[in-house]
Amino acid sequence: CSSSELVYPISNYNEGEFQAALNKFSPSGWTPIGLALREAKNDLASFDGANNTNIVYLVSDGIDTCEDQPIEAAKDLYSSNISPIINVIGFDVDSEGQNQLKQIAAATDGIYDTVTNEGELQEQLKKLNDLTSQWQEWLEKGQQHLEGRKISNSLDIFNYITDEGSKATDEKVNIYLILSELYEEKLFSKESYEYLTKKNTKYHQWINGEVEKFKEELKTLNEQNYNEAINQLQEKYNANTQ
Repeated sequence: CSSSELVYPISNYNEGEFQAALNKFSPSGWTPIGLALREAKNDLASFDGANNTNIVYLVSDGIDTCEDQPIEAAKDLYSSNISPIINVIGFDVDSEGQNQLKQIAAATDGIYDTVTNEGELQEQLKKLNDLTSQWQEWLEKGQQHLEGRKISNSLDIFNYITDEGSKATDEKVNIYLILSELYEEKLFSKESYEYLTKKNTKYHQWINGEVEKFKEELKTLNEQNYNEAINQLQEKYNANTQ
C-alpha cells in the first residue's frame, strides 16, 4: 500500500526508453489508488493548468485495497492548480471495481472506459496523441454528466412539490371533515361552519400558491446552476483548444 514509483521521468517522449521503463516492474497485487493519485499531484506540481494540458490516466484492475480515500484524493487532484483531465480505465474489472472507478471519474468530471485486453488498452492510450480529441471527449462527457444531474434535480423537485401538494390537500380535507362533524353534532352554528369552511379553503389556496411559487424558484435555480456549469465547462474547453 506504500508502493508508488515514477518509472519514466516527465520529459519528451521516447518510445524505446518508455517501454524499457515499463518493463522494469510488474503488478504486485495491491491497489493503492489514493496513493497513486496523490503522487500524480506531486509529480505534476510544477505544471500548472494555465500553461499546460495535463492528462492523468488511472488504470486499475479492481477496487482500491488500501483504504486510502481514492475519491477524496481524486477530488483534491482535480481541484488543484494542475487542472488535469482525469481518464479512468477499468482493465477487465468486476462490477464492484467499476462502481468505484466510475465514482472517481464522476467526482472529477472525468472520462471512464472499460477495456478487457492489452489491445483495447493501447487504443485508449493512443488517444494521448490527439489533445483536441481528448478535450472534445472530456467536454461531451462533462455535458452528459451535467445533463444527468439536471434531470435528477428536476425529478427531486417534482417529487418534493408533489408531496407538499398532497400534504396540503390531505390537511384541507381533514379540516373540512372535522368542521362537518362538529356542525352535524350541533357544536357550533351554521354561520360559524360557513366562516371556518371559507377560511380553510382560502388558507389552502394560499398554501398551494406558495408551493407553486417555490416550485418555480427551484426550477429556475436548477436551470441557472446547469447553465453556469455548462458555461464553465465550455470556457475550460475553449481555453485549452484555441
